[in-house]
Amino acid sequence: MRTGKLFGVFLLILAIAGLQPAASYAAERAVVTKTYEMNAAADLIAFRLEGYDGEFSSTLTLPDGHVIKTARSNKINDAGKAVWTNEYTVKPAPKGKYTFTIDAPKRAYYNLQATVPLFSDVSSHWAEPAINDFVRRGIVAGYGDGRFGPNDLVSGEAFVKMVALALTEEQPNGKRQWLKTFRWKVKDEELGRALGLQEYSFVADKGEPWAKTYLAAAGDLGLTGSWTEEELAGPFKRKDVALMAATVVGLTKPAAPEPAVFQDIGHLPDQYRKAIDLVCNYGLLSGYPDGLFKPENHVTRAEAVKALSRLVDFLK
Repeated sequence: MRTGKLFGVFLLILAIAGLQPAASYAAERAVVTKTYEMNAAADLIAFRLEGYDGEFSSTLTLPDGHVIKTARSNKINDAGKAVWTNEYTVKPAPKGKYTFTIDAPKRAYYNLQATVPLFSDVSSHWAEPAINDFVRRGIVAGYGDGRFGPNDLVSGEAFVKMVALALTEEQPNGKRQWLKTFRWKVKDEELGRALGLQEYSFVADKGEPWAKTYLAAAGDLGLTGSWTEEELAGPFKRKDVALMAATVVGLTKPAAPEPAVFQDIGHLPDQYRKAIDLVCNYGLLSGYPDGLFKPENHVTRAEAVKALSRLVDFLK
């Protein structure tokens, strides 16, 4: 009997027995392999596999051969379209090849994203994009040990430094000048022209406090007059961030906000209430789900970066 006839008889036997050939199963499921090469070791790396054709599972084989398996897919909506993801975090992340084996509903394209966080303590943090952006632009920095400290409290002086760096840009001579997108919108034309002529090195003289040059620049905008030196040296509160941000906004926009509906700001001085109204109406800060603003809460480094990121975007 010819080979073709033998194969036909084999398929007939499978059909009679109620079985399916292996090729049929492969048409229903598929194995997709993706790899990622780490050229240097890192403290941490986060991987994310994305697929659009239903739930899938996967395993990750590390450079040393150790295998990690996902428990289940996460389903999210991306612009109204369902996306399934498998996510892995490897800490520490050695140099070498990372191999992902995907058990898929069918052969399809799966996207692999790899992220090496700038800091070990901001991976998946709600403010991670803003923190990374400000770090790359030299507005903020970490502690030098791989940490950023997103939940550490920010002092008034540190917040002033962030404001001064966020609203200035480096010039060819190495000094910094107020952003054109900011100073061109200053309502006071004379002040706007003066800001265009000012340059700052932000390097304190030997023996001088590190914050002196930043406080001087902020003083040119009238930002620091509401606090004493001792208050600026201590932790900043939400009401303080609101007042300083509102002062910047007030230089460029008329202060005519709708009153914010917060149950816990009625006792504050008028300037704080107006500032909170202003920044909340422009989306720079927001209240809490319980209807409170919590003006006395201290501000973390992550919260300060997020508020300033929104302020810079607003000024654009």
